[in-house]
Amino acid sequence: MAGKLSSGGGGKGRLEVTADPNVIPFIDVMLVLLIIFMIAAPISSVDIEVNMPTSRIEPSKRPPRPTWISVNQSPAGGVQVFVMNDAATLDSLGEQTVEAVKLNSPQIANDEYEVKDQRIYIRADGELEYRHVVRVMNRLQDAGFTKIGFVAEDRRM
Repeated sequence: MAGKLSSGGGGKGRLEVTADPNVIPFIDVMLVLLIIFMIAAPISSVDIEVNMPTSRIEPSKRPPRPTWISVNQSPAGGVQVFVMNDAATLDSLGEQTVEAVKLNSPQIANDEYEVKDQRIYIRADGELEYRHVVRVMNRLQDAGFTKIGFVAEDRRM
């Protein structure tokens, strides 16, 4: 606790009690810690050179970009199929999907197995009959794509 000398109002020679914290010991401790850290910091740096071995690990490949197939109901009542943003027919769907995967992922374009092993995402119109989606999936499987996923819209918000 700190004391305060009062010049008036109180009795002669009485000290009043104040609630102000005494920060001088705190400052003293902080200055001592600062000096200790200033002395210890240069000791922790290392001046010894070491010849480290070189790494033989090859950097990992970039993951391929996803390939999308969109299936919509056309205004005339038929079905429209798009590979990425390009219109496609059911007959040419396999070839166009292979080309789209090669274009999206040039790092695997030369490996036919890697191209066919990529996941293909299908986005279908909610009003479309499911048999049209199954027909698109069958065409993709005929072309060699076995990893097919569906994309849905999150409408919880």
